[in-house]
Amino acid sequence: MTTDLRLLSVGGLLFAVTLLGVLSNSDPPGTAPLAAQTTDTYKSVYDGWKWWHVYCYRCHGVDALGTTNAPNLTDPSRKLSSGEFVKIVMNGIPDKGMQAWDKLLDKKQVSEIHLYVRARSDKVLPPGRPDEVGANGKPWVPPTGWPKN
Repeated sequence: MTTDLRLLSVGGLLFAVTLLGVLSNSDPPGTAPLAAQTTDTYKSVYDGWKWWHVYCYRCHGVDALGTTNAPNLTDPSRKLSSGEFVKIVMNGIPDKGMQAWDKLLDKKQVSEIHLYVRARSDKVLPPGRPDEVGANGKPWVPPTGWPKN
C-alpha cells in the first residue's frame, strides 16, 4: 500500500509540473505564437533544402557554394530578390546552360529553395542539413525576426 501511495504521489507531482510548464509557456490571448512563426520558417527552409538536394546541388554544390558548372549562390554580391530568383529558376538561363525548372517545380517549391539559399547567404544557417545543425543536437532555429523583408 505504501508503494502505491508513493507512485501516486510521484505521478501527481509529474502531472503538476507538466501542467505548470504548459501554462507558463502559453501565449497571451490574441497574439500569434512566435513558435508557430519559427516553425513555419523552419519548415520552409527545410523543404527548400530538400528540393535543393533533389534538383540544384549537382550544379550549384551541396551548400550552394557553387562549382565549375554554376555560380556560388551564397555570394552577397549575387543576392537576388525572391521574385528574381523564382523567375530565373522557372525560366532558366539557356545561354549559360541552366535549364528551366517550370515543368518539375512550382513557384512555392522554388520560393522554399530561395529561402534555403537566403538562409545560407545571410549566414543564419550553417552548412549541412537544417535538422542536424542546430545547437545541442537540436534542429536549426531561425533567428528572431529572420527573414527581414
